Amino acid sequence: IYSTLLQTETSEIKIKSTAVLTGTMYLFSLLLLLLLSQSNPLLLPRPCFARPVTSLGSVTTTTSSAQWRILMNVGREEGTWMPKEWAKTSRLVLPVVVNFEASPSPSSDVLIGRSSLLVSPSRPATFVSDAGERTVPVSAGGWSVQPPTSSDPAILRFWLEFGEGGVKRDASIPPGRVYFTAAGWMDAEVEAGEKARSELLRFLEGEVLKDLKEAREEFHSERNPIKKVLKLNELTKLTTARDSTVAKLRTIDRTLPKRNDVLTPGPFPGVEGRFRMAGGGLSVRREKALGAEYHILGTWSATPGGGGGEESA
Repeated sequence: IYSTLLQTETSEIKIKSTAVLTGTMYLFSLLLLLLLSQSNPLLLPRPCFARPVTSLGSVTTTTSSAQWRILMNVGREEGTWMPKEWAKTSRLVLPVVVNFEASPSPSSDVLIGRSSLLVSPSRPATFVSDAGERTVPVSAGGWSVQPPTSSDPAILRFWLEFGEGGVKRDASIPPGRVYFTAAGWMDAEVEAGEKARSELLRFLEGEVLKDLKEAREEFHSERNPIKKVLKLNELTKLTTARDSTVAKLRTIDRTLPKRNDVLTPGPFPGVEGRFRMAGGGLSVRREKALGAEYHILGTWSATPGGGGGEESA
């Protein structure tokens, strides 16, 4: 998916202007000059992830099962539709060790997909409350992955069934299905994305910005009105080339993990090599008269394997 991002033609940079001067063009060019002089400096945006998820379908891989430790951080988040009194002062941190399987889930879900695959807890889920250690009943659910696109990473989504007992002060896990959503990457995708990003940055800094700087200097030093318009035409095209390259960098950044995230890769069914998950969101479904609503329940993170101690936060 990254190959199209690297097809920047050298014609974007080495431009031969053939513009013909007219009085109208000259006045219009002066107006463009005023606009160009107000342009903002080069900025790269932060990546963001928000995509629906469909079923991965059949899985062909040497990894038929992978164990991951899911750390749930249940509590009030901005934008939640949970009741006002819920989790006003407390949070519930619950580790759940699960196995992601390549076999079909016995249940289905409208959000995850009809062909979801099995995810099940591998041990009891416990946390430390004010009254001591508590166990929360957790049963199997299903998972699916939406493959990556040219502008977004893959999205992992799964659900688990929770029973009574997940309560700490005013924070609680409602009994029923809890939904987990996060972006995910294979090693090959991260490596290809980083390579594409590095090559585009070298292209931007080594050719585009260099030629743009020279074109600006030549434009400002040119005294001949006709030649000045031609220089302006070149400057405008180089600015467009810069913006096009920056747009490609922005697209790549959206497909990669955030640069300050430390994500531990591990095995995963359906994945060649290793897989890593970003921190994601928790939600519960509530049926309303006009349809279902998904209420934010908190956040979660994941590490491969079942290690890690119990949480008391």
